[in-house]
Amino acid sequence: MKAPPMLVRFLTLLSAILLGVSGCSFLSGPSSGMRTLVLPRPPEAPVLFILVNQYSAAAVQATETFAAESTRPGERLVILSARGGSALASSVAPPSPSARIPAPPAGLASDPTAFQKARHSQALRQYLNTVRRAWEALQIGQQEALATWAKSTVASAFSRPVLQSAGNVSINQGLAAVAADVSSLRQAGVGDGAGIVIAITGITDAIAHVAPALPVVLRGTTVVADDFPGSVSEEAAWQAGLLQSGAARVVLLTPATDDQMATVIDQGLDGAVTDTLTSVLFALGQYKIQAAALPQMRRLLHLLTVTYPRATATINGYTDNLPVTGGNLMLSQLRAQEVEDWLIAHEVAAGRLQAFGYGDTDPVAPNTPNGQPLNRRVIVIIDPATAAGAS
Repeated sequence: MKAPPMLVRFLTLLSAILLGVSGCSFLSGPSSGMRTLVLPRPPEAPVLFILVNQYSAAAVQATETFAAESTRPGERLVILSARGGSALASSVAPPSPSARIPAPPAGLASDPTAFQKARHSQALRQYLNTVRRAWEALQIGQQEALATWAKSTVASAFSRPVLQSAGNVSINQGLAAVAADVSSLRQAGVGDGAGIVIAITGITDAIAHVAPALPVVLRGTTVVADDFPGSVSEEAAWQAGLLQSGAARVVLLTPATDDQMATVIDQGLDGAVTDTLTSVLFALGQYKIQAAALPQMRRLLHLLTVTYPRATATINGYTDNLPVTGGNLMLSQLRAQEVEDWLIAHEVAAGRLQAFGYGDTDPVAPNTPNGQPLNRRVIVIIDPATAAGAS
Protein backbone atom coordinates (compact mmCIF):
# COMPACT_ATOMS: atom_id res chain seq x y z
CA MET A 1 0.00 0.00 0.00
CA LYS A 2 1.35 3.42 -0.93
CA ALA A 3 2.14 5.89 1.83
CA PRO A 4 -0.05 9.04 1.91
CA PRO A 5 1.46 11.88 -0.19
CA MET A 6 1.91 14.14 2.85
CA LEU A 7 3.74 11.37 4.70
CA VAL A 8 5.97 10.78 1.69
CA ARG A 9 6.81 14.48 1.55
CA PHE A 10 7.46 14.49 5.28
CA LEU A 11 9.83 11.51 5.08
CA THR A 12 11.58 13.04 2.08
CA LEU A 13 12.04 16.31 3.92
CA LEU A 14 13.25 14.47 6.99
CA SER A 15 15.80 12.60 4.90
CA ALA A 16 17.01 15.91 3.54
CA ILE A 17 17.41 17.22 7.06
CA LEU A 18 19.31 14.18 8.24
CA LEU A 19 21.54 13.74 5.21
CA GLY A 20 21.71 17.20 3.71
CA VAL A 21 21.18 19.99 6.19
CA SER A 22 23.60 18.55 8.72
CA GLY A 23 26.21 17.85 6.06
CA CYS A 24 29.07 15.42 6.63
CA SER A 25 29.01 16.04 10.37
CA PHE A 26 25.99 13.76 10.63
CA LEU A 27 28.13 10.83 9.72
CA SER A 28 31.11 11.76 11.86
CA GLY A 29 32.10 14.40 14.36
CA PRO A 30 29.95 16.59 16.63
CA SER A 31 26.74 18.34 15.62
CA SER A 32 25.44 21.43 17.33
CA GLY A 33 23.38 24.53 16.78
CA MET A 34 19.92 24.96 15.23
CA ARG A 35 18.36 24.24 11.86
CA THR A 36 15.41 25.81 10.05
CA LEU A 37 12.42 23.66 9.15
CA VAL A 38 10.25 25.09 6.34
CA LEU A 39 7.05 23.67 4.85
CA PRO A 40 7.13 23.03 1.08
CA ARG A 41 6.36 26.11 -0.99
CA PRO A 42 5.67 26.59 -4.72
CA PRO A 43 8.57 27.93 -6.80
CA GLU A 44 6.35 30.85 -7.83
CA ALA A 45 3.14 31.86 -6.10
CA PRO A 46 -0.06 31.39 -8.15
CA VAL A 47 -2.70 34.03 -8.86
CA LEU A 48 -6.47 33.57 -8.54
CA PHE A 49 -8.84 36.12 -10.04
CA ILE A 50 -12.50 35.77 -9.06
CA LEU A 51 -15.02 37.65 -11.19
CA VAL A 52 -18.19 37.67 -9.11
CA ASN A 53 -21.71 39.00 -9.49
CA GLN A 54 -21.71 40.61 -6.06
CA TYR A 55 -25.49 41.07 -6.18
CA SER A 56 -26.04 37.30 -6.15
CA ALA A 57 -26.03 35.68 -2.70
CA ALA A 58 -25.13 32.32 -4.27
CA ALA A 59 -22.19 33.88 -6.12
CA VAL A 60 -20.91 35.54 -2.94
CA GLN A 61 -21.09 32.19 -1.13
CA ALA A 62 -19.26 30.51 -4.03
CA THR A 63 -16.53 33.16 -3.79
CA GLU A 64 -16.04 32.39 -0.12
CA THR A 65 -15.75 28.69 -0.96
CA PHE A 66 -13.29 29.16 -3.85
CA ALA A 67 -11.08 31.46 -1.81
CA ALA A 68 -11.03 29.16 1.22
CA GLU A 69 -10.38 25.94 -0.72
CA SER A 70 -7.69 27.29 -3.03
CA THR A 71 -5.40 29.04 -0.57
CA ARG A 72 -1.68 28.53 -1.00
CA PRO A 73 1.28 30.25 0.66
CA GLY A 74 2.06 33.48 -1.14
CA GLU A 75 -0.98 33.20 -3.41
CA ARG A 76 -2.29 36.46 -4.85
CA LEU A 77 -6.10 36.71 -4.67
CA VAL A 78 -7.93 39.40 -6.65
CA ILE A 79 -11.73 39.73 -6.48
CA LEU A 80 -13.49 41.88 -9.08
CA SER A 81 -17.05 42.66 -10.12
CA ALA A 82 -18.20 40.52 -13.04
CA ARG A 83 -20.49 43.35 -14.12
CA GLY A 84 -18.00 46.10 -14.78
CA GLY A 85 -14.61 44.97 -13.56
CA SER A 86 -14.48 47.11 -10.40
CA ALA A 87 -11.81 45.91 -7.97
CA LEU A 88 -13.42 44.57 -4.80
CA ALA A 89 -10.36 43.23 -3.00
CA SER A 90 -6.73 42.28 -3.61
CA SER A 91 -4.36 40.57 -1.19
CA VAL A 92 -1.39 38.21 -0.95
CA ALA A 93 -1.51 35.14 1.30
CA PRO A 94 1.02 34.67 4.10
CA PRO A 95 4.22 32.82 3.09
CA SER A 96 5.11 29.33 4.22
CA PRO A 97 5.97 29.34 7.93
CA SER A 98 9.21 28.06 9.37
CA ALA A 99 10.51 26.91 12.74
CA ARG A 100 13.88 26.57 14.40
CA ILE A 101 14.72 23.05 15.53
CA PRO A 102 17.83 21.47 17.06
CA ALA A 103 20.44 20.02 14.74
CA PRO A 104 20.48 16.24 14.21
CA PRO A 105 22.48 14.17 16.70
CA ALA A 106 26.14 13.64 15.94
CA GLY A 107 27.10 10.52 14.08
CA LEU A 108 28.68 7.53 15.72
CA ALA A 109 32.44 7.24 15.96
CA SER A 110 34.16 4.29 14.35
CA ASP A 111 33.76 0.96 16.15
CA PRO A 112 31.11 2.15 18.68
CA THR A 113 30.26 0.16 21.77
CA ALA A 114 26.81 -1.34 22.37
CA PHE A 115 26.14 1.40 24.93
CA GLN A 116 27.05 4.12 22.42
CA LYS A 117 24.81 2.56 19.81
CA ALA A 118 21.86 2.47 22.22
CA ARG A 119 22.41 6.10 23.29
CA HIS A 120 22.67 7.20 19.67
CA SER A 121 19.50 5.31 18.73
CA GLN A 122 17.64 6.96 21.60
CA ALA A 123 18.90 10.43 20.61
CA LEU A 124 17.87 9.84 17.00
CA ARG A 125 14.35 8.79 18.02
CA GLN A 126 14.00 11.89 20.16
CA TYR A 127 15.19 14.05 17.30
CA LEU A 128 12.72 12.47 14.86
CA ASN A 129 9.90 13.10 17.32
CA THR A 130 10.99 16.72 17.64
CA VAL A 131 10.94 17.17 13.86
CA ARG A 132 7.56 15.45 13.55
CA ARG A 133 5.98 17.66 16.22
CA ALA A 134 7.46 20.80 14.65
CA TRP A 135 6.19 19.74 11.21
CA GLU A 136 2.67 19.14 12.52
CA ALA A 137 2.65 22.46 14.38
CA LEU A 138 3.75 24.28 11.23
CA GLN A 139 0.99 22.63 9.20
CA ILE A 140 -1.67 23.62 11.72
CA GLY A 141 -0.33 27.16 11.91
CA GLN A 142 -0.23 27.48 8.14
CA GLN A 143 -3.81 26.22 7.73
CA GLU A 144 -5.07 28.64 10.37
CA ALA A 145 -3.19 31.59 8.89
CA LEU A 146 -4.41 30.88 5.35
CA ALA A 147 -8.02 30.39 6.48
CA THR A 148 -7.95 33.68 8.40
CA TRP A 149 -6.42 35.47 5.43
CA ALA A 150 -8.98 34.11 2.94
CA LYS A 151 -11.91 34.96 5.21
CA SER A 152 -10.62 38.50 5.79
CA THR A 153 -10.00 39.13 2.07
CA VAL A 154 -13.49 37.96 1.06
CA ALA A 155 -15.10 39.94 3.87
CA SER A 156 -13.36 43.11 2.71
CA ALA A 157 -14.53 42.50 -0.85
CA PHE A 158 -18.18 42.64 0.11
CA SER A 159 -18.00 45.16 2.95
CA ARG A 160 -18.99 48.11 0.81
CA PRO A 161 -21.45 48.50 -2.07
CA VAL A 162 -20.19 48.88 -5.62
CA LEU A 163 -22.19 50.78 -8.20
CA GLN A 164 -23.54 48.55 -10.95
CA SER A 165 -24.03 49.70 -14.52
CA ALA A 166 -27.59 48.74 -15.44
CA GLY A 167 -26.74 48.63 -19.11
CA ASN A 168 -23.73 46.34 -18.75
CA VAL A 169 -24.64 42.82 -19.85
CA SER A 170 -21.17 41.76 -20.98
CA ILE A 171 -18.32 40.01 -19.22
CA ASN A 172 -15.78 41.89 -21.33
CA GLN A 173 -15.19 44.75 -18.89
CA GLY A 174 -14.45 42.34 -16.07
CA LEU A 175 -12.15 40.24 -18.23
CA ALA A 176 -10.43 43.38 -19.53
CA ALA A 177 -9.69 44.43 -15.94
CA VAL A 178 -8.24 40.97 -15.25
CA ALA A 179 -6.18 41.11 -18.44
CA ALA A 180 -4.71 44.47 -17.39
CA ASP A 181 -3.69 42.98 -14.04
CA VAL A 182 -2.18 39.91 -15.70
CA SER A 183 -0.19 42.13 -18.05
CA SER A 184 1.09 44.23 -15.14
CA LEU A 185 2.12 41.13 -13.20
CA ARG A 186 4.05 39.74 -16.12
CA GLN A 187 5.77 43.03 -16.81
CA ALA A 188 6.91 42.90 -13.19
CA GLY A 189 8.28 39.41 -13.75
CA VAL A 190 5.42 37.63 -11.97
CA GLY A 191 3.14 35.05 -13.50
CA ASP A 192 5.07 33.37 -16.30
CA GLY A 193 6.04 30.43 -14.11
CA ALA A 194 2.94 30.39 -11.93
CA GLY A 195 -0.59 29.19 -12.45
CA ILE A 196 -3.09 31.95 -13.19
CA VAL A 197 -6.79 31.13 -12.86
CA ILE A 198 -9.82 33.27 -13.67
CA ALA A 199 -12.90 31.93 -11.85
CA ILE A 200 -16.25 33.41 -12.87
CA THR A 201 -19.31 33.01 -10.70
CA GLY A 202 -22.84 34.40 -10.88
CA ILE A 203 -23.22 34.55 -14.67
CA THR A 204 -26.76 35.65 -15.50
CA ASP A 205 -28.77 34.80 -18.62
CA ALA A 206 -28.13 38.29 -19.96
CA ILE A 207 -24.35 37.94 -19.53
CA ALA A 208 -24.37 34.47 -21.12
CA HIS A 209 -26.04 35.84 -24.25
CA VAL A 210 -22.95 37.98 -25.09
CA ALA A 211 -19.79 35.94 -25.73
CA PRO A 212 -16.44 37.39 -24.62
CA ALA A 213 -14.51 39.22 -27.33
CA LEU A 214 -11.05 40.43 -26.34
CA PRO A 215 -7.62 40.76 -27.95
CA VAL A 216 -5.10 38.03 -27.18
CA VAL A 217 -4.57 39.15 -23.59
CA LEU A 218 -5.39 36.10 -21.46
CA ARG A 219 -2.26 34.20 -22.50
CA GLY A 220 -1.74 30.95 -20.62
CA THR A 221 -4.58 31.39 -18.13
CA THR A 222 -7.20 28.89 -17.01
CA VAL A 223 -10.75 30.25 -17.20
CA VAL A 224 -13.49 28.40 -15.35
CA ALA A 225 -17.11 29.38 -14.69
CA ASP A 226 -19.77 27.76 -12.55
CA ASP A 227 -23.55 27.51 -13.15
CA PHE A 228 -23.26 28.56 -16.79
CA PRO A 229 -26.89 29.27 -17.77
CA GLY A 230 -26.50 29.61 -21.54
CA SER A 231 -27.48 27.31 -24.37
CA VAL A 232 -25.12 24.88 -26.08
CA SER A 233 -24.45 27.40 -28.85
CA GLU A 234 -23.74 30.15 -26.30
CA GLU A 235 -21.38 27.84 -24.44
CA ALA A 236 -19.54 27.11 -27.69
CA ALA A 237 -19.30 30.83 -28.44
CA TRP A 238 -17.81 31.50 -24.99
CA GLN A 239 -15.32 28.68 -25.44
CA ALA A 240 -14.22 29.99 -28.82
CA GLY A 241 -14.01 33.60 -27.64
CA LEU A 242 -11.92 32.85 -24.57
CA LEU A 243 -9.57 30.49 -26.42
CA GLN A 244 -9.09 33.10 -29.13
CA SER A 245 -8.20 35.57 -26.37
CA GLY A 246 -5.26 33.34 -25.43
CA ALA A 247 -6.67 31.25 -22.57
CA ALA A 248 -4.92 27.89 -22.31
CA ARG A 249 -7.96 26.13 -20.88
CA VAL A 250 -11.65 27.05 -20.71
CA VAL A 251 -14.13 25.08 -18.59
CA LEU A 252 -17.79 26.12 -18.39
CA LEU A 253 -19.59 24.09 -15.75
CA THR A 254 -23.31 23.52 -15.51
CA PRO A 255 -25.14 23.07 -12.18
CA ALA A 256 -24.76 19.31 -12.64
CA THR A 257 -20.95 19.54 -12.94
CA ASP A 258 -20.19 22.36 -10.47
CA ASP A 259 -18.46 19.89 -8.14
CA GLN A 260 -15.51 19.97 -10.57
CA MET A 261 -14.88 23.67 -9.93
CA ALA A 262 -12.37 23.16 -7.11
CA THR A 263 -10.46 20.56 -9.12
CA VAL A 264 -10.15 22.83 -12.15
CA ILE A 265 -9.02 25.76 -9.99
CA ASP A 266 -6.46 23.58 -8.21
CA GLN A 267 -5.05 22.29 -11.50
CA GLY A 268 -4.70 25.82 -12.82
CA LEU A 269 -3.09 27.21 -9.66
CA ASP A 270 -0.69 24.27 -9.46
CA GLY A 271 0.56 25.11 -12.93
CA ALA A 272 -1.12 22.31 -14.85
CA VAL A 273 -0.12 22.57 -18.52
CA THR A 274 -2.81 22.16 -21.14
CA ASP A 275 -1.82 20.92 -24.58
CA THR A 276 -4.64 20.99 -27.11
CA LEU A 277 -3.96 18.74 -30.10
CA THR A 278 -5.98 20.85 -32.51
CA SER A 279 -3.59 20.31 -35.39
CA VAL A 280 -4.36 16.61 -35.23
CA LEU A 281 -7.73 17.37 -36.84
CA PHE A 282 -8.95 13.81 -36.74
CA ALA A 283 -10.69 12.77 -39.92
CA LEU A 284 -14.46 12.51 -39.75
CA GLY A 285 -15.37 9.42 -37.76
CA GLN A 286 -11.70 8.39 -37.35
CA TYR A 287 -9.43 8.08 -34.32
CA LYS A 288 -6.03 7.11 -35.74
CA ILE A 289 -3.28 9.70 -35.37
CA GLN A 290 -2.41 11.25 -38.71
CA ALA A 291 1.15 11.82 -39.93
CA ALA A 292 0.56 15.58 -39.82
CA ALA A 293 0.03 15.30 -36.07
CA LEU A 294 3.43 13.78 -35.30
CA PRO A 295 5.28 17.09 -34.70
CA GLN A 296 2.74 18.04 -32.06
CA MET A 297 2.82 14.53 -30.57
CA ARG A 298 6.61 14.78 -30.28
CA ARG A 299 6.22 18.14 -28.52
CA LEU A 300 3.81 16.51 -26.07
CA LEU A 301 6.28 13.67 -25.55
CA HIS A 302 9.03 16.19 -24.77
CA LEU A 303 6.82 17.84 -22.16
CA LEU A 304 6.18 14.51 -20.44
CA THR A 305 9.71 13.11 -20.62
CA VAL A 306 11.96 16.17 -20.32
CA THR A 307 10.05 19.18 -18.97
CA TYR A 308 7.79 17.31 -16.54
CA PRO A 309 9.29 13.81 -16.27
CA ARG A 310 7.26 12.80 -13.19
CA ALA A 311 3.98 14.64 -13.80
CA THR A 312 0.68 12.91 -14.44
CA ALA A 313 -1.48 13.66 -17.48
CA THR A 314 -5.18 13.41 -18.24
CA ILE A 315 -6.08 12.85 -21.90
CA ASN A 316 -9.56 14.01 -22.93
CA GLY A 317 -11.05 13.11 -26.30
CA TYR A 318 -13.84 15.00 -28.09
CA THR A 319 -15.84 14.81 -31.32
CA ASP A 320 -18.12 17.00 -33.38
CA ASN A 321 -21.87 16.39 -33.30
CA LEU A 322 -22.16 14.38 -36.52
CA PRO A 323 -23.51 10.84 -35.97
CA VAL A 324 -21.00 7.99 -36.34
CA THR A 325 -21.16 4.22 -36.06
CA GLY A 326 -20.81 3.21 -32.42
CA GLY A 327 -21.59 6.72 -31.18
CA ASN A 328 -19.52 9.82 -30.49
CA LEU A 329 -18.80 8.85 -26.89
CA MET A 330 -16.99 5.69 -28.01
CA LEU A 331 -15.18 7.57 -30.79
CA SER A 332 -13.93 10.22 -28.35
CA GLN A 333 -12.66 7.50 -26.01
CA LEU A 334 -10.79 5.83 -28.88
CA ARG A 335 -9.16 9.15 -29.78
CA ALA A 336 -7.98 9.70 -26.21
CA GLN A 337 -6.82 6.07 -25.98
CA GLU A 338 -4.88 6.39 -29.24
CA VAL A 339 -2.88 9.32 -27.83
CA GLU A 340 -2.30 7.44 -24.57
CA ASP A 341 -1.13 4.30 -26.42
CA TRP A 342 1.27 6.37 -28.55
CA LEU A 343 2.83 7.95 -25.44
CA ILE A 344 3.15 4.57 -23.71
CA ALA A 345 4.81 3.15 -26.84
CA HIS A 346 7.32 5.99 -26.54
CA GLU A 347 8.21 5.07 -22.94
CA VAL A 348 5.87 7.25 -20.90
CA ALA A 349 4.80 5.11 -17.92
CA ALA A 350 1.19 3.97 -18.16
CA GLY A 351 0.67 4.81 -14.49
CA ARG A 352 1.17 8.49 -15.29
CA LEU A 353 -1.65 8.62 -17.84
CA GLN A 354 -5.41 8.35 -17.86
CA ALA A 355 -7.71 8.70 -20.88
CA PHE A 356 -11.36 9.79 -21.02
CA GLY A 357 -13.87 10.36 -23.81
CA TYR A 358 -16.50 13.10 -23.63
CA GLY A 359 -18.24 12.69 -26.99
CA ASP A 360 -19.59 15.88 -28.55
CA THR A 361 -19.84 17.77 -25.24
CA ASP A 362 -17.85 20.94 -24.56
CA PRO A 363 -17.36 22.14 -28.17
CA VAL A 364 -14.81 24.90 -28.73
CA ALA A 365 -16.50 26.12 -31.91
CA PRO A 366 -20.03 26.02 -33.35
CA ASN A 367 -20.82 22.64 -34.94
CA THR A 368 -20.98 24.05 -38.44
CA PRO A 369 -18.94 22.79 -41.43
CA ASN A 370 -16.21 25.30 -40.51
CA GLY A 371 -16.29 24.64 -36.76
CA GLN A 372 -16.71 20.86 -36.64
CA PRO A 373 -13.05 20.06 -37.47
CA LEU A 374 -11.96 22.12 -34.43
CA ASN A 375 -14.21 20.04 -32.20
CA ARG A 376 -12.54 16.80 -33.32
CA ARG A 377 -9.69 17.13 -30.88
CA VAL A 378 -7.78 15.74 -27.91
CA ILE A 379 -6.82 17.87 -24.90
CA VAL A 380 -3.96 16.76 -22.63
CA ILE A 381 -3.77 18.28 -19.14
CA ILE A 382 -0.33 17.85 -17.54
CA ASP A 383 -0.32 18.30 -13.78
CA PRO A 384 3.24 18.82 -12.47
CA ALA A 385 1.98 19.01 -8.89
CA THR A 386 0.83 15.37 -8.91
CA ALA A 387 3.81 13.13 -9.51
CA ALA A 388 2.85 9.54 -10.27
CA GLY A 389 3.98 6.72 -8.07
CA ALA A 390 4.89 4.61 -11.10
CA SER A 391 8.41 4.89 -12.36
